[in-house]
Amino acid sequence: MAGDSAQDLTVVAARARLLSSVSPVSGVERQPLAQGLGRVLAVPVMAPFALPRENHSALDGYALCGVDAEAGRRLRIAGRALAGAPWSGTVSPGCCARIMTGAVLPAGADTVIAQESVQAEPDWITLGSSLAAGANVRLAGEDLPAGAEALAAGCRIDARHIALLVALGQTEVSVVRPVRVGLLSTGSELRPPGAALAPGDLYDSNRPMLAALLRQASVSLQDLGAVPDDPAQLSERLADAAALDLLVVSGGVSVGEADWVRPVLAEHGQLDFWRVAIKPGRPLAFGRVGGCWFMGLPGNPVSAYVTYRLFVEPVLQRLSGLSVREPVVLSAPLCAQARHRPGRTSFLRGRWERYGPQGWGVAPLAAQGSAMLAGLAEADCLIELAADQAVFEPGTSVRVWRLSEG
Repeated sequence: MAGDSAQDLTVVAARARLLSSVSPVSGVERQPLAQGLGRVLAVPVMAPFALPRENHSALDGYALCGVDAEAGRRLRIAGRALAGAPWSGTVSPGCCARIMTGAVLPAGADTVIAQESVQAEPDWITLGSSLAAGANVRLAGEDLPAGAEALAAGCRIDARHIALLVALGQTEVSVVRPVRVGLLSTGSELRPPGAALAPGDLYDSNRPMLAALLRQASVSLQDLGAVPDDPAQLSERLADAAALDLLVVSGGVSVGEADWVRPVLAEHGQLDFWRVAIKPGRPLAFGRVGGCWFMGLPGNPVSAYVTYRLFVEPVLQRLSGLSVREPVVLSAPLCAQARHRPGRTSFLRGRWERYGPQGWGVAPLAAQGSAMLAGLAEADCLIELAADQAVFEPGTSVRVWRLSEG
């Protein structure tokens, strides 16, 4: 790995290769709606009836015939319609019905005038303005026609989807079974939180960080702990991958004397690629261990975080049956000069700042080392620097990746 190589995969090529390799897990579960939150819809949901089911009033006012919707027209109040208490009568020309927001429109009426737009008497109203026929009416099926696809397979169910499903009378939902993911750290220097540290030891921060990223409703996470830089122990631990869909390993994927992941993986499975033209995070292993997909991330914590967001996330989305979309990447001007070594795409930790009289820009943080966790915690975005340019002056438009996990 001396120097940059034109053979390294670009970010786009690496993501494309990953997504073309994996396919959704099989298995569907029927869950109550409350347990479906955060899960991936396995089959489309079709509307059993229209939304709304009838014509409704969009405001508090008076339901009338469109032919009467002229300023100065005087109409007799023939009935009263409330939400949940429809009026069974019919509105004929020259008449109207008092109506509240959400109430079913009475027969004969096709228009609603706001109560503020009329002069009201005990049994009569006089229209203070004209309006078009059909105004202020929510038509049956305008939200969703009966038989239409309400939700497509592959969406992650959130609060909005729950509301729609309830409105359609659903009490359960069919979801893809959780993706079984194993998480493993490698490194003889790693110690669990709270343990005494000898010189050269480090607390294993990668595994808790990655576990936090993986802790989602569509994932069944198995923490496989940490193993030292020992090929025999690593081989034993890889045997635990038999029942998994995806194994994520942190550390040991480079070419150092103590980096055993690649050679051990070659004995147990198949390695597809391991170099991507990015900084931080060039070493990236991808392959299979039996029927389980394998992704090996760099050991430096910032590199592990960046490669997870760029590469593990889309793989996990595909495995869970999500409709994978390209991430939302914004464009913004640099607030300060940025530099990097050309040849690889760099992802600098940065923060949004006011830039110019009315706009926002992004500023790289001073500390950009791949082991600097404080800088990662401070950042609220990743600033992407193109591989073919060394210096980026203030005001240069760059691509910006959000770091928010919410």
